[in-house]
Amino acid sequence: MGVATAQSLSLAVRIPKPLAEEAGLAEGDRVLMEAAHGQIELRRVDRVPTLRELVAQITQENCYDETATGRERGKEALEW
Repeated sequence: MGVATAQSLSLAVRIPKPLAEEAGLAEGDRVLMEAAHGQIELRRVDRVPTLRELVAQITQENCYDETATGRERGKEALEW
């Protein structure tokens, strides 16, 4: 059970860590809040992964060779 505390013009509720983990909620996650019929519902908003998180998922197994698309037509040719 949580306790609501005053925070300026708002109220704050602490979510116990096991409950947050079960819901997949982490610090900084966005949540949607709705109130109806004397209840407040919180739902985690799906977030867009950062470029760093996406790049961290690249492995040898999911990294493919270059695909030929025809000859160069402009400034796309780069020397690495």
